[in-house]
Amino acid sequence: MVMDYAEHGNLRNYLSTIHNKLTLNDKIIHLYRIAYGIKDIHEKELIHRDLHIGNLLKLKYNTVITDMGLCKPADYNTSENNIYGILPYVAPEILRGQSYAKASDVYSFGIIMYEIISGLSPYHDVSHDENLAIKICQGLRPRFNIKVPQLIIHLIKTCLDANPLNRPTAKTIKETLGQWYYMPSEELQKQIKEAEQINNNISTCIKPSTSLGISYKTHSGASIYTSRLLNYNNLPEPKNSYDYYDERNDNIISIKASASLSLHIDISQSKINDNNLFKLKTSDVCYEKNDSIININSSVSLQIDISQLNFNEDGEDDRNSKSKGKEKI
Repeated sequence: MVMDYAEHGNLRNYLSTIHNKLTLNDKIIHLYRIAYGIKDIHEKELIHRDLHIGNLLKLKYNTVITDMGLCKPADYNTSENNIYGILPYVAPEILRGQSYAKASDVYSFGIIMYEIISGLSPYHDVSHDENLAIKICQGLRPRFNIKVPQLIIHLIKTCLDANPLNRPTAKTIKETLGQWYYMPSEELQKQIKEAEQINNNISTCIKPSTSLGISYKTHSGASIYTSRLLNYNNLPEPKNSYDYYDERNDNIISIKASASLSLHIDISQSKINDNNLFKLKTSDVCYEKNDSIININSSVSLQIDISQLNFNEDGEDDRNSKSKGKEKI
């Protein structure tokens, strides 16, 4: 068998070395090619059953799916309860022992979307154990630490829906991503421009980087790309987290700490600079109480200009709270 040589290795290795150089359009075309491959697999009435970014190869001019060792016919049914895979990419209904279906591949693709857009491995900072499996069934999903266009967020959310029937087909995903790349709407272009401007400003203000990759610490209990037996009993019924699917959180840099700040700020009127910065840092309390799609236990301080806004301790606009006499931040 003769195969193309993947100079960059798997897609995770590629992202680790060049992610900061990729634009959102670059990431969309990678996702489009992957979705195209999944669509072809499903049209042949097959299910991959082990989709994760370590099984994707970055060729010179393409991104392809590999490792079909666990691939089975779509109507394949087995009495075996053994599940092999990488926990973050396995759909919650599969963790509970249901049979694999095309929708479970779509869930895995939703996690891959998150990883390519953010550059972060899903749940990289927590142990991949039964406790994480329980939380996933209860609605936990990976969170971003960057601004992401709402249209992209919406597609990720539908792919990660706890109900397999609510997930789009691979064909629909492929057509959507193709439309975004080849004939993007004015709205998407506007969202991409806004997101990249915010992310570039935040990146510059936080820490100048000479690296093209993403640097982060991985928990010792996170088996990032090692497929293993996932044998969990009595997991809760899969459900969606209300906060995660609340449309008000589509901005994904919504933070609830010492203040609540919406990023519906006109970028043209609110420039981020070194002389007027307000630092917000996520915390464990913020993570538990507010499903705002910020990455878990984030240690990144987001520096945002709020020169035109004043907030009291409850995050209220100062114009509505002067009479309350609360101390301002």
